[in-house]
Parts: sequence; structure tokens; C-alpha cells
Amino acid sequence: MEYGAVLAIAGLMRLLPLRTARGAAGLLAWIAASIVGFRRSVALENLRHAFPDRPDREIRRIYNRCWNHFLKVGVEMARMPRLDEAFIGRWMDMTQQTVMKQALDRGKGVIVVSGHFGNWEWMGGGMSRIGYPVTYVVTSQTNRLVEAWMNRMRESVGVEIVHRRNAVKGVLSALRRNRAVAILCDQDAGETGLFVQFFNRPASTPRGPALFHLKTGAPIVFSAAHRDRDGRLIVTFEEMTFSGLGGDRSRNEQMIMQGITTRLEDEVRKHPEQWLWLHRRWKSQPPSD
Repeated sequence: MEYGAVLAIAGLMRLLPLRTARGAAGLLAWIAASIVGFRRSVALENLRHAFPDRPDREIRRIYNRCWNHFLKVGVEMARMPRLDEAFIGRWMDMTQQTVMKQALDRGKGVIVVSGHFGNWEWMGGGMSRIGYPVTYVVTSQTNRLVEAWMNRMRESVGVEIVHRRNAVKGVLSALRRNRAVAILCDQDAGETGLFVQFFNRPASTPRGPALFHLKTGAPIVFSAAHRDRDGRLIVTFEEMTFSGLGGDRSRNEQMIMQGITTRLEDEVRKHPEQWLWLHRRWKSQPPSD
């Protein structure tokens, strides 16, 4: 039933003009946030910890706008097969590509790091459509049919899929083939993650980008894609360097992942409604001494 609903809604959204489809997503978001209150307690708790000096009225406004943004992301994902050159030119600003070109020219592949911020799906899909060899590392979804649909949308624009359960082999293969491997590293990683500071709280964070960087020497490029007031997606790229790395591998991993997480936090602070506050990001806690 869930899969059928996704197909029906996605099909309808593809028939509508993009602005109309986004408007419909806004209505659904208002119902989800204001009437039903999906994930309200989780999001409000996260926001109050992240922005302790902001009034409750503003915290609730960010929560509502967060729903609005992410239902638009869902609508936009359904339209990924339409990401051609003309569409990208109209709805995306991908002019800042020099960093990516220079990183790939080294021939070691590129580790592209980001988070569930802005529209990461269009960011990767747009990169693929304009000629970059893009590989996604994806997590499994509870509904395997919905997961398969999501991957079809990604593959429709040429994105290669690597499942997290096969990440080591798949990522190393992609880097050897000089591909841009996109990894989102802002979800709770449980006991196996590294604890770094995110909005002044310890957050269990996947260590994959640090491991692959240290093993292969592939450069790390931070990318973000925020939505501007006109609905265009502004895509940016920034190569990250890490000074002070030494012989202690654990310390190196910690420094790298803290740097990436801090960089993501900078972007979230600029556009807080465009990050996934609905997720229990700080669910895991460091072991007590």
C-alpha cells in the first residue's frame, strides 16, 4: 500500500508544473506538521538544543518549514528523470564546478561529503547529468519496494548505486575508476560511529569518508545544495584539507569527521529549515567512563 501510494503521488507530481507540484507539497506539509504533527516532539527537541537562544515561536516556525522543504524534496525526486540540460539550467545553479574538475583530474576519485540538507538528490543527479561519474552510497529503507523506486530515480540520471552493506568494496572500486562517490554523513551511526560535536552535542557519525580518504588519498570535497527564495538550487563545492594529521589513525579519523561535521553545521545554521531535524540525530550517546 505504501509503495502504491508513492507511485501514485509521484506520477501525479510529474504531470503537474514544478511550481504547482511544490505548492501541493506545501499543502501536504502543512497537514503533516500542523494537523498530524509527525515527528514534532523529535524535531522540536532537536531544534531547542541546537538553538537554545531562539524563542519557541521561531523554533516551531523552523519545524513547519522543515516539513515544507522535505516534502518538496520528495516531489522533486519524482521528477529526476527530467533532469536534462535545459531543466538544470532553469532550476539549478551548478556554475561552481572548478573544485570538482580539479579534484577528479588527480585520478584518485573524489569523496563527496554532504548531509540531508537542501536537495542532495538533485545535487548528485545534476552532477551526473552534466557529465560527472557519480556513485551514491545508500542505506536500506524499511520498505524495499520504495527503496527500489528511489534507486530507479537515481539511476535514471546515470547515478551508480552502492549499498552501505557493500560500501567498502563498492567505494574502493568506484574510486579506482575515478568516480565521485557521494556519502551523506549526518545520520546516527550507533555504536560503530565516531562521536563528534554537532551543535554542541556529541553525535555518533559514520567514519567512512575518513577511512576512504586515509586509505586511498582521494580528496574530500564538501558539497551543499540549498534552495533559494526563487526555488532554484544553489550547488557549491569546497575541497577540504586537514592540517595536523599524524601517525595516530584514530585521531586522524576524529579530526576529519569533526571537520566535515563542523562544515555541515555551518551550512545548516544559514538555512536551518533545510536540514532533517525530524531524524533522531543524537540518539546514540558516548559510553560513560
